[in-house]
Amino acid sequence: MRSINGAQVVAHALFAVAIGVVGAAASVVLCLCVGVAYDAYLACWPLIFALPLLGVASLLVYRAWHLPLDMTTHKVVGLIRADREVSPWLAPGILIGTCLSILGGASVGKEAGALHMGASLGDLVARPFKLKPVHRADEGEPMTGYAAACGMAAAFSALFFAPLGSAMFVLELARFKKNVARHLPSLLLGCFVAFLIASAVGIGDVIPRVAIPAMSWRLVGQCAVIGVACGVVGTLFIKAIDWLERNTVRYCRSYYFWVVVGGLLIAGLTLAFGWQEFGGTGGNLLARALDGTSADLDFAVKALVTVLALGLWFKGGEIMPTFTIGALLGASCTVMTGGDPGCSAAVGLVAFFAAMSRCPLAAFLMGCEIFGWAAAPLFAVAVAVSFPFGGGVGMYGRGAWQLAQRAWRRRGALGRRR
Repeated sequence: MRSINGAQVVAHALFAVAIGVVGAAASVVLCLCVGVAYDAYLACWPLIFALPLLGVASLLVYRAWHLPLDMTTHKVVGLIRADREVSPWLAPGILIGTCLSILGGASVGKEAGALHMGASLGDLVARPFKLKPVHRADEGEPMTGYAAACGMAAAFSALFFAPLGSAMFVLELARFKKNVARHLPSLLLGCFVAFLIASAVGIGDVIPRVAIPAMSWRLVGQCAVIGVACGVVGTLFIKAIDWLERNTVRYCRSYYFWVVVGGLLIAGLTLAFGWQEFGGTGGNLLARALDGTSADLDFAVKALVTVLALGLWFKGGEIMPTFTIGALLGASCTVMTGGDPGCSAAVGLVAFFAAMSRCPLAAFLMGCEIFGWAAAPLFAVAVAVSFPFGGGVGMYGRGAWQLAQRAWRRRGALGRRR
């Protein structure tokens, strides 16, 4: 026990409780603000014609607070991996930016807002606790990335009421960094505190459950088909966003120009094809997929408008739109499998998230927490298929599993040379 710093154990526990409270409060505020913006868009969809100006306004907010205009969840995760501080101004910046995007009908979600706010507030809340490693042998190890990771996990846990999946999501995003993984107990404590507060308040992304059929080989086959579809489509989705981001910066580094172009393009497509319902987070479409009333090609339309919004630099998140795309894709697979649309939508949501994020354990745990543990065998099959069928690089770069495989191959190659 001499290797454990008792004072730091107490400090970490107190910090975990504090960040759990703050993360839950941030998620509740985010949900309320985004809810007002989305309701305003649904009540007056012509607000989409103001999307170019709203996109510019969100970038001006970032510029005023000296935040990078190209700040994405991938870059926030990069700061955590590098143990660099996340600006406290990112919390209000992403809150305002997400609300402006959704007010104008951009196909973005609020989940990245929760992750960004959590990371920003995690660093801020940790300052008075003067955190150090709990293990004395790790003295001097930076704790900045760990504090931000705790904040991300707590805010995400409150948003989806999924403490286990949220903790694992942050661990996988951080690629199981030692200073994060070694403090898993305080990470989990923060997640459960946030979860309990959010559950008591009742504000978050409440995803309806579906009926789970009895296990059979036919059902396993259906999950495998959905897994393949989600792996392939998820890879194309990520590559499309990455291609847009790289080429827009390559040809013109003015982000203001690209949000104007993106706003005009999204508004034009919406007007031309009547795609008003595809704007915003996609919660309405997700509910339709889970109750079996979605159209077969809805996933393609939602994927297209999401690629345009995220690839052309609108502020907001990618997780709820990808949940929606996955659920719609899973439901559409019933044309091939003949399975239950609601159950297929739930399986598609989990499988698509695993392929998109390259975080298979988090996808599995979140699916079980959202839809119930009775569906665990179905999610296990779908994730086991979609993950290898997906590309090696996801929305947040290479996942921990790909890096581990590369390290193992290098180790094997060195062994053979010797």
